[in-house]
Amino acid sequence: MKIAKYAAMFGLAAATTFAAQYEAEDATLSGDAAAATSTAASGGKYVKMNGGDITFAGVTVESAGQYTVVIHYMNNYGGDKINNVGVGGASSQVSFPVTDKNTFVDVETVLAFAAGANTVAITNSWGWIDVDYIEVKPYEAKKFNLCNAPVTKNATASAKKLYNFLVNNFGKKTISGVMTGNMDSYTKGDVTQHEDVKAVFTAGGKYPALVGTDLMNATGVHKDESWYQQYTEKAVDVAKSTWAKGGIPAFTWHWRPGEEEEFYVKGANDKYTEFDFTEAFVKGTTSWDTLSTAYKALVGDIDHVAGIFLELQQEGVAAIFRPLHESGGNWFWWSTHTGKQFAALYQLVYERMVFKNGVNNLIWDFNPQDASKLSWTPGETYYDILSVDIYNSANDHQSNSAAFIDLTNKGGTNKIISLSENGPIPDVDKMYDEGATWSWWMPWYESWSGGYVSQTAASVWQKNLADERIITLDKMPGWDNYTEAATATKACPTSTEGGNFSADTTNKEDAKNLMMAVTYTALNDSGANIEFQKVPNLTGATTVSLKITNNGSGGEDGGIWVGLAFVRNGMEDDGWTWEMSTSTGCWINDGASSTCEFDITKYEDPDGVEHPIDLDNLFSVTLMVAAVGFEGTVIFDDLVADNGKVISAFDKKTELFKTADQSKGHVSKIELVDDTGAPAAIKRTHAIAASKLGVNGNSISLTTAKAGNVSVDVFGLNGKRVATLYRGNLAAGSYAFSLENMPKGSYIVRVKGAGIAATQPVLIK
Repeated sequence: MKIAKYAAMFGLAAATTFAAQYEAEDATLSGDAAAATSTAASGGKYVKMNGGDITFAGVTVESAGQYTVVIHYMNNYGGDKINNVGVGGASSQVSFPVTDKNTFVDVETVLAFAAGANTVAITNSWGWIDVDYIEVKPYEAKKFNLCNAPVTKNATASAKKLYNFLVNNFGKKTISGVMTGNMDSYTKGDVTQHEDVKAVFTAGGKYPALVGTDLMNATGVHKDESWYQQYTEKAVDVAKSTWAKGGIPAFTWHWRPGEEEEFYVKGANDKYTEFDFTEAFVKGTTSWDTLSTAYKALVGDIDHVAGIFLELQQEGVAAIFRPLHESGGNWFWWSTHTGKQFAALYQLVYERMVFKNGVNNLIWDFNPQDASKLSWTPGETYYDILSVDIYNSANDHQSNSAAFIDLTNKGGTNKIISLSENGPIPDVDKMYDEGATWSWWMPWYESWSGGYVSQTAASVWQKNLADERIITLDKMPGWDNYTEAATATKACPTSTEGGNFSADTTNKEDAKNLMMAVTYTALNDSGANIEFQKVPNLTGATTVSLKITNNGSGGEDGGIWVGLAFVRNGMEDDGWTWEMSTSTGCWINDGASSTCEFDITKYEDPDGVEHPIDLDNLFSVTLMVAAVGFEGTVIFDDLVADNGKVISAFDKKTELFKTADQSKGHVSKIELVDDTGAPAAIKRTHAIAASKLGVNGNSISLTTAKAGNVSVDVFGLNGKRVATLYRGNLAAGSYAFSLENMPKGSYIVRVKGAGIAATQPVLIK
């Protein structure tokens, strides 16, 4: 049995570089990992990891050091997967993006090997990849060629100093940091007295040079309340004090949009928002509809936060700003759609702040979930720093070199790289021995029961903060004393105004946004198909996207799989063809929402041969839903191509799909619904001239004098929203909303929109 395959090349000095392959089917398999036979794509054999582990013993290298591990894998299971890859017990998480059907590709990580035989393990985190082999080869570090100036062309003198300081220390020294949480006990004026900053001093004997704060309370429904305002004021003061002491302020923004209370999405947290920023786009595009409610909410918040930064700018303070963080992760509202839509939102934040509001004192940080999400980039002229968040277990002080090198390989070498959030701090010796020279690290807060500073032992804090390669507050030169040194020579392009915040009034604010609700019943292993026979010519398009909300349950795996296929029009030549997207489909957990994107450039025939999809001659489009045992409603909205062609906006009955003949026993209803999920036809009594709000028993009566978007919300006496009775468009007239399902007690009902802004106390008996 041949376990390893070697290839060698000999140089002039008789030096040898090598790459050794180890076949997965020869490894030790545990759990339900199993060997399988495949097409020629894998050489005949491979391993289906499923939910198990794959362990390669006897992986031999001549000398200790860093080595690149290449995993030749395939992922046709729907959605990116993350698994652990490690050597000798130390492991790192590696992302395995979806691959084309029946296609194996390479993903790399870098790990530390001991001289001689080692054990390499791919252990289950998410599982569900296929592995052909691993390859081990010497690691060659890439040299950085950083830009000599920030991307903001008219950056302030302070911002230029800050950027220059970051550039000149990158690769040589790492800046110590900490995030702040609780502000209740903080007295303005001295950042070293903040409890999270003091926690670092208590543990390590020195203060961190970088201090992070959050603008999470600067926007949202409670932003005007005293506690929330005081929190933001203190966060700004922390930045001012940090700068005055020669330190570096860093801002994160857990963005509560408009009048929303939360930033998490449904399924990620018990408290969540259903805000959908893509409603601010003109349908089928990433152009902004500046008359839309969603757009107004976005820019209102951006302008408000810009005002905070302008206050700092007037006082000569610069800061690092990390907006829309952990992009590509599906837990924040700004990452629940496509990378293209995310990039447009990031660009809006940047351009609105810089070109509209004149914010020039920020160093911008693009923070993807990991290197696999670098395709979500807003473009290199929109950020100065590339960062990642990593939370290891307590007292795990690995360098996180695999993530650092992955960002370097995939993100290029002209950006500073930082560890923007972490639990335990990386060990300084490991960082510099293993080439993970993060610009800074920043453990999350100790306060609010976070305990992240305590995840690093005091002895480790003391060792690292005393090391000359770690910059603490006492080692900062002071901004008045700092002299810029031009060590970076690469002149990179700076940002230019792209008009991403300019007016586009194509979509009127009062236009109804309806959706298609499909109710499924007892799905079996055949799933259920619905189809639509009015497909436009899609020539020039490469993808289509579709918003999907899964309001059902009961499936074996806690979610649904959705696929998409076209039927070629064969009326003229009898050439009817089923042309299914080669994308692996889209997975949506029960209770979750997502924008699914399908590649429509090619399909695979029954013999496994790929062909281009006939985008100019399509008869119908089919949506396939599969989940054995699933029942309930799935809501679909805005099936559009990336060239702007709208297949169906689901705003009228003629845009509804129909049940395919073979699925009629599993689809009980297809109807139009509004934003609340209620049937689109709302009964209207009579139109009158005045707007008013009233209570009639356990019912709210509402009269609107004009059409418009309306929200009807119920709040407890503590100010927390407890229910939304309606949210959507109403014509002028009278309406009633029931309170029968509310628990007994006292509440405040608030109505906003369509010419009315009123509150009404309610006692439910």
